Amino acid sequence: MASYKPKAVLLTGGAGFIASNVCIHLVQKHPDILFVVYDKIDYCSNIKNLSPVFRMKNFEFVKGDILSADLVNFAISKFRIDTIYHFAAQTHVDNSFGNSLTFTSNNVLGTHTLLECWRSNKEQVKRFIHVSTDEVYGENKVSTNIRKMDQKDGASAFEESKSMLLPTNPYAASKAAAELMVTAYMHSFQLPAIITRGNNVYGPRQYPEKLVPKFLFRMEKGMKLCVHGKGTPRRSYLYVDDAVKAFELILFQGEVGEVYNVGTKEEISVLEVTKAIIKAYGRDKEEDKWIEYVADRTFNDQRYFISTAKLDRLGWKPEIKFDEGLKKTIKWYRDNPAHWEPEALIGALFLTLGDRLERLEYDKNSSLVSVVDRAQYV
Repeated sequence: MASYKPKAVLLTGGAGFIASNVCIHLVQKHPDILFVVYDKIDYCSNIKNLSPVFRMKNFEFVKGDILSADLVNFAISKFRIDTIYHFAAQTHVDNSFGNSLTFTSNNVLGTHTLLECWRSNKEQVKRFIHVSTDEVYGENKVSTNIRKMDQKDGASAFEESKSMLLPTNPYAASKAAAELMVTAYMHSFQLPAIITRGNNVYGPRQYPEKLVPKFLFRMEKGMKLCVHGKGTPRRSYLYVDDAVKAFELILFQGEVGEVYNVGTKEEISVLEVTKAIIKAYGRDKEEDKWIEYVADRTFNDQRYFISTAKLDRLGWKPEIKFDEGLKKTIKWYRDNPAHWEPEALIGALFLTLGDRLERLEYDKNSSLVSVVDRAQYV
């Protein structure tokens, strides 16, 4: 298979968690390629995520919304973009149960806007990589059988490009809708696209609204870990460095028209993740003290299990085990305590409206206290 050699790559959402890690790796490893981050700096992104490459000659940053077609087209023209790597999205499932229209606007209309920008620059932009999620498949209750099938002959568990999309929450539905728009442009306008569908990713630079960083922050503050329902849903957690290598491989070796699952076969329940974090802090002998069970989501998929056989054949495999990745993540957050502004943490760390200060146990000397005192509740 011939390698693809881009000259200028536009990374949407590049100041977010996964994309910033991808950007840093690519900028540092491929100095002959220009990487342009396009990001509106939403609540969950952080310009500091990109600090390691600020002064690199092959890095540029544009602050903008993907819904602004004029600005996207300007960036494509100015930097002679030949590849779009589309990471930008609203991704927090819990939020999608509330303001779901934001997910439709950002994830569906935003993707559609980018596709129209591609169409206006189709002679110049030779590849469009759309980053999606494993949640578009919907809930999978037979992962044990799929595991056996996957071990038996590789790709028999899932053939990504033919699997049905059966999303069960507004976030997943918005990502599935975006995928369908990409697929429609592939058929109608010969869009040279690749789609990726990834497992849960964790690691440095992740905004603490997701399970792993949120629980790490709460442990650091001496706060209980709030587990939805009984904590039975199982997920596959991929360390961000492994995800980065997968996205790099797809950029250079991925085949146009293909869909690639990105993930790991190692599954772990939410409760097991919670207990692993408590253990990492040396408090496993009193774990019951640190766990608080709260109302479950409106609907909570019990598991997603994907085959990565197609990506494996390109030469990729995850290398970091969960416990090792957890240690690396804890160290990074401890080494970077000022990475997130205190005001930015309120909505992520506290559970719901009415989750008042008297219920929380945290370090009274924390810089977060004055912010939360003013807010009364979040």
